Amino acid sequence: MLLNYAEIFNEKKLFLKFNGLQLIFINKLNDSDRNEEILNKQKLFSHYYNEFLHHSYSAYCIIEQMNQLEIAIMKQYIELKPNIEFKNETQVGYESFVVNEYLNRIMPFLNTLFILQDRIMLIIAMYLDITFEKPKKKENETERKYKRRIKKFKDDLQSFASYSGNKHGILKEFPNDIQNLVKKYWNKNGQKIRNYRNLEQHQFNLLEEAYLQLKTYERFILRLPDNPNERDFEKLTYKKNIITSDYFKTEFHIFHRFVENLMYIMNIRTETHKNGASFSPKSNSLENFNEGDLMKIWVIKKEALLFRVGEKSKDGKCAGIKMRKINNKLDKIILEIKD
Repeated sequence: MLLNYAEIFNEKKLFLKFNGLQLIFINKLNDSDRNEEILNKQKLFSHYYNEFLHHSYSAYCIIEQMNQLEIAIMKQYIELKPNIEFKNETQVGYESFVVNEYLNRIMPFLNTLFILQDRIMLIIAMYLDITFEKPKKKENETERKYKRRIKKFKDDLQSFASYSGNKHGILKEFPNDIQNLVKKYWNKNGQKIRNYRNLEQHQFNLLEEAYLQLKTYERFILRLPDNPNERDFEKLTYKKNIITSDYFKTEFHIFHRFVENLMYIMNIRTETHKNGASFSPKSNSLENFNEGDLMKIWVIKKEALLFRVGEKSKDGKCAGIKMRKINNKLDKIILEIKD
């Protein structure tokens, strides 16, 4: 996990209960026999956990960038305004390089929330030790069809839409309170934002309704269609006045509340986020390093931490980790938007 996500999430009180999940899970595994299956489960859970926080922080940053870009767009417009003659327009189309930067954040946010939806059920299933039995081969079913059906089953286990629709009966494996919360979130919010992502990804860009609003108060707006299920471009409607940046911000916080409510149901305590190095369970496997090798450089604020492999066990699967601190001069970067 990079930069100061911990400080921001602690200040904004984001995913504090979710952060308590890993500590309980790891402690629970530590009480078990430390066999290879337990170690692999711990690595996979840590991978999903760190991935989830990374994408959560990405979604948060995208929203903040969109806010800053809206400010930049309005600054640009205000400089142009004295040279423009208006009549009775309530809105006008507006395009610029800053607007393009704004539009470039639409798909990343939708994709990120899409991924977060998919990951949360995998994490909870691991925590609750829920396993799913693969479908049995049908009588007279060819091996090819059966393998294709198994692949589809495994793909469905990765999709939040499958849990919300109880595909293969997978949602019924969870406690009733979790089932109800998943269905409620999906029906009220989750499905719609997923539809926007699919519309943008597979049909056409959501870039048609970019305007400067001139009446009531001046603001740059990008409207989203009311009916993201529609596949005919000509039939999209915009009567509900869904403003992209407002909608994204609301949906991010609704998803956050959904996740924290799931944690509440599972009696997970709140834990503040702490900056700490995370190692990928594959690329940073100890088996890929010799004693004394530098595994990772982790830069945070005014320091850089160097993690080096210490003495290894005879089988090479365990080792001490030596850490050294060095000074870091470049601790922040400001990306300026210039013409």
